[in-house]
Amino acid sequence: MSETDDTTFEIFPWNRNFETGIDEIDEQHKVLVEILNRLAWHFASSTSELDCGHILDELLSYAAYHFKAEEKIWKAALGEHQMVRNHHDGHQLFFVQIQIYRSSGEPAEKIMADLFNYLTRWLAFHILESDRRMALTIGAVERGLSPEEARKEVDGQLSGAVSVMVSALLEIYGKLSASTIQLMREKMARLRAEEELTRLQQEKLNSALEQQATDHEKQLRFLAYSDPVTGLMNRNGILREIRRVIRHKNLPTESAALISIDLDNFRAVNARFGEESADRLLGLLAKRWSDALTQGGQLARISGDEFVVLLPDCAKVDLQLKALRLTAEQPFILDGGSISIAFSAGVVRFPHSGADDADTLLRQADQTLFRAKQEQKGDWLYLDASEQRLSVERQQLLADIRAALADNQFRLVYQPKVCLCSGQVIGVEALIRWEHPEKGLLSPIHFLPALEHHPLVVDIGEWVIDQALRQMTRWDSEGLALNVAVNIAATHLQHPDFVARLAEALASYPHIDPQRLDLEILETAALGELDKAHSTIRDCERLGVTFSLDDFGTGYSSLSYLKQLPVKTLKIDQGFVRGALSNSDDISILRGIIGLSQAFDRKLVAEGVETMEHGELLIRLGCYDAQGYAIAKPMKPEKIATWKSQWRPYPEWSAGEQVTQ
Repeated sequence: MSETDDTTFEIFPWNRNFETGIDEIDEQHKVLVEILNRLAWHFASSTSELDCGHILDELLSYAAYHFKAEEKIWKAALGEHQMVRNHHDGHQLFFVQIQIYRSSGEPAEKIMADLFNYLTRWLAFHILESDRRMALTIGAVERGLSPEEARKEVDGQLSGAVSVMVSALLEIYGKLSASTIQLMREKMARLRAEEELTRLQQEKLNSALEQQATDHEKQLRFLAYSDPVTGLMNRNGILREIRRVIRHKNLPTESAALISIDLDNFRAVNARFGEESADRLLGLLAKRWSDALTQGGQLARISGDEFVVLLPDCAKVDLQLKALRLTAEQPFILDGGSISIAFSAGVVRFPHSGADDADTLLRQADQTLFRAKQEQKGDWLYLDASEQRLSVERQQLLADIRAALADNQFRLVYQPKVCLCSGQVIGVEALIRWEHPEKGLLSPIHFLPALEHHPLVVDIGEWVIDQALRQMTRWDSEGLALNVAVNIAATHLQHPDFVARLAEALASYPHIDPQRLDLEILETAALGELDKAHSTIRDCERLGVTFSLDDFGTGYSSLSYLKQLPVKTLKIDQGFVRGALSNSDDISILRGIIGLSQAFDRKLVAEGVETMEHGELLIRLGCYDAQGYAIAKPMKPEKIATWKSQWRPYPEWSAGEQVTQ
């Protein structure tokens, strides 16, 4: 062993099989692998408290750089093909999963075991399957094939062998322990012991290693496509079977079915019986369900408590699900008692026009399952024709939005915010519009809903921040200094790199005081973990920016957000303001919100001031800052200066008095 071997831990050693043929990508992959190996060595060899944050941050940062460079190559060759979009979505899911591990409340040993298991599996799949598939597809396109012809050719080339190779690389270190951390530490111990074994004859060492390899060889093909807990197919295995069905030339439309199943309240099983008993229950359930499968049906466990059923005959879906429900409802005898299992399911019939590949079908089944758990937990839902159409339309709209962002079709308009009494302009809110080449100027309602929970909302959000800062610079050069507020989606705020990218954006405009930029949080109900949101907001405030809660008062947990999120300003939802002139309940709500703002020492801005009377009412109630059509409609940036020079508040506002009771 070389002198440097004791400072490295190759949980994922590089070899020629990882090369895609694209030098730039291969060199970046080597860096990713090196970072992962350093992270593994650092943890496995440390005897102190776990502190791998610096290396993990380096991994995330470099992954973000690599994904951006990689996607640029894919787009240059394949444009906006579905493969490119799916690849992008897969990259975003990587960041989401890592963040889940980082924010987990589980013990550090378990988190790191799960983390390394995920990273090694993801990296092997990313390089050997996903990126190699893309590189081969580009090569086929350069030979003159269409993207679809290229994809089918590559599917044939990579069928089976790559998956075996991936699993081999992941499992080659042995089955000495179910814990990845234990495996790594045993590997470190073995490496140190090898220094003492150098005096042994080389033949004996080779013989020992060959015997170890023989022990593993019998497991490799099984592990490539199978779940070790239940013996069922794993995700890789069921995807292979779905592809086989899709390739059937004479398969009638919607004749087959894919069912995504999630066990209800399975966490309670873990909490009551323990993880070991929960795994045993999964094995028993898998045996029952395998016995209950209709002829030709196939069953897989793809993760945790998620199963997938593939049926060649969609007419048997209801019968099959009833059979699975019946067997699951029969009590399972575990240590400490018995339990029955319930589940929810989402069903997709295929082939259909909205999907032509296994990954898309499985994603649609998962989305339908999510709806089932929300709308009728314990039952199942079908992805019907209208939903398929909506899914196709949404995908097309997302593609159009991507193209519009690349073609600079989006615009920002600005609506002033003023003090009703003095007329002072306290800032403007940036509002996005789409200058569609065929449909004209579109308001956000026509495209933002499609972006909900989609990674593309991050790209839109970053574009808005950059454009707002750029416009502030232009106004400053004209002697017009304005504070600007921009809307930030919850998905964007929760992105792992939100703070870092915001810092980069601010650094690009060094003459703009960050305190002049206010971030209005949208979709507060989607923020999830408030502790994490609190931490992100605090990190951003250290950069100088401020935060507002948009549409305050509409969410059931508004008070909770007010207490836990360190925002400076509350924006009263325009619905309460507009209705207050004729609805006493809305006036009561306005009084309550104004009282809360005073109690918590928050600034207050009212939206929806459409008439002089609205302004008078707000002043009497004690709210003085507002925006709305009675003040100004959203306008192009070049019109702001003229408006400001001509703006005067209503005389009635200047003479208004606050109601104190």
